Amino acid sequence: MSEKLLRNLVGGVWRSTVLLVGIAMVLAALVCSVDAQNAGLPFSADSGAEFADESDKFDVPYVPTPMEVVNAMLTMGSVRPNDFLIDLGSGDGRIVITAAKKFGARGFGVDLNEKLVELSKQYAEDEGVAGRTAFYVQDIFMTDISRADVITMYLLQEINLQLRPKLLSDLRPGTRVVSHDWHMGEWRPDKSMIIEYETKDQDRQESILYHWIIPAKVAGRWRWSLPMPGGEQRFDAELNQHFQDIAGVAKNEKGTWRLLDATLRGDRISFSLVSEADDRMIRQGYEGRINGDAIEGTVKLSGGVKESQLQWRASRTKAKGERAEPRKL
Repeated sequence: MSEKLLRNLVGGVWRSTVLLVGIAMVLAALVCSVDAQNAGLPFSADSGAEFADESDKFDVPYVPTPMEVVNAMLTMGSVRPNDFLIDLGSGDGRIVITAAKKFGARGFGVDLNEKLVELSKQYAEDEGVAGRTAFYVQDIFMTDISRADVITMYLLQEINLQLRPKLLSDLRPGTRVVSHDWHMGEWRPDKSMIIEYETKDQDRQESILYHWIIPAKVAGRWRWSLPMPGGEQRFDAELNQHFQDIAGVAKNEKGTWRLLDATLRGDRISFSLVSEADDRMIRQGYEGRINGDAIEGTVKLSGGVKESQLQWRASRTKAKGERAEPRKL
């Protein structure tokens, strides 16, 4: 074998070895990253399994949420320090405890299984977050959830649908709700995602997460005035609402104008309309925050007028029912 061929052969073996070592290091880093997410936490696929039979007597069985899904739920819910999280059907407490230990949140969980509630309290004590967490033996439908910034749940489809009116009526606009595997029927999620993870038997599994933002109640008749070319104009708008989906029309002395690009996110509303003033078509882009029967924000005028931004305030003169379940558009 020539010296050149030998050098090429050795070089090729060396490059292949470096490549394999590099791949191994990347895989090891990924494994370490997943392990680091759950470092120091006592939860496993079998946590609380000895108490699962107790939950079979209730509406929702005890099925531990994989920790990969726990982390994804808390991230999807944008959990931040000082948030207050409530977990409905809290099992061994892993969501509330992880939210406190990793995300700096406070909160509580409720479950009907007394033994799981006691286990959760012990885990919280062991993890040093007992002062920021609490666990109660309590019916989710009787629980005061009004202080929550984030709601998490892993229930069943029929329970989600029964719970939906309570979420819409008791939670503040802007509260985030994250559900593992089960949706809310016709209330479409603001976003959803699929999480892949590996079981203890090394099988690949998928979970789907749904995320909603509680919408403000905006349906009804609203009135406001704007200084327009040719003089001040009064607008009367009729808004219809189906959960976070809104639509409507606005009327003034010049005619009836459809609201365009209407969106509602929590207590934030935006829409635009194009109406006539002084024989010109003026585009108005509205953005505001809803507070009961008032909206305060800004409106940007453009089109047949020099672009400008004005303060905007609208008042609701007639609400369309105070139902938790909005009618369809």
